[in-house]
Amino acid sequence: MRYVTTERAVIANSPQRRPYGARFSLQLEPSTRFQIDAETTFLLERDIVVRVAPGRTAASEGSSQSWNVYVEGFATAGEAEKEGQRVVLGFLWAAVFGRFAVRLSYRTPLPCEVYLRTESHGMTLSGEATLIVTKGIGNIVAPVGAVAKSRIDIEPKLLLALELFTSARLETTERSKYIGLVSSLEPLAFQGRYDDPEIERIIEEAISRLDRCNLPDKDRASIRGRIEGLRQESVSAAIRHLVRDLMADDQHALDTIEEAYSIRSKILHEGSTDADLAAKGQEVETIIRSLLERKMQQYLR
Repeated sequence: MRYVTTERAVIANSPQRRPYGARFSLQLEPSTRFQIDAETTFLLERDIVVRVAPGRTAASEGSSQSWNVYVEGFATAGEAEKEGQRVVLGFLWAAVFGRFAVRLSYRTPLPCEVYLRTESHGMTLSGEATLIVTKGIGNIVAPVGAVAKSRIDIEPKLLLALELFTSARLETTERSKYIGLVSSLEPLAFQGRYDDPEIERIIEEAISRLDRCNLPDKDRASIRGRIEGLRQESVSAAIRHLVRDLMADDQHALDTIEEAYSIRSKILHEGSTDADLAAKGQEVETIIRSLLERKMQQYLR
């Protein structure tokens, strides 16, 4: 514990020794509010500093809270990027675990941005930072801390799945909410390859016949790509395998997710909707939350 305290002192007082940090911003749904009214430092079981500063909208009554999160204490930019993504995953996991919606806000390829704390625009740990210990804050600190101390390599697809799921409820229409919820499972669905000589023979014959057709090169290349794609199982089949792997005995969950993908397909490809979309969306959200919780437990193990 003495080492951790000393390390935090170095991070706070000697930014030139740990010059890199990562930062990201997020917005909560209006119905969820935490007691973070001033800069707050999360004391995790790691030799890093995580600060949360309220965004501009936090002061407005009835508006949604927004936070600027700073992860500090790294000797290299690569380490800052890696740990920044880990803390992002921790905040998203807190939203799944705590059953509230949150949306990341970023304009960079990754959800967090690496910065130099020694430059004027890089904020350093303030002596006036307030540690707030309440039950509500604990619902964030515990999941963030669990991910941060794991030191497990980030799974980009898991990060994306949680990002899609936690932000879906912040969409403004029922259809966009539904599409976001259902789509959050796709990054986790592994499309396996068919290991069947007969399927391979059919594909090769189809490609051979295609090559003999008098078609423009652009069309031939497009069709060839679709034929070769038959070597992999469909996304819907991969989703079924994912649900069975995580919720093996829950036939209702499997049936609900299969119906959800059918409705999603009709919305996207036909522009249609469903009369019970809001109710079905709530049921789908409950099942996908359970799936993501089980996936996160696997990840943390």
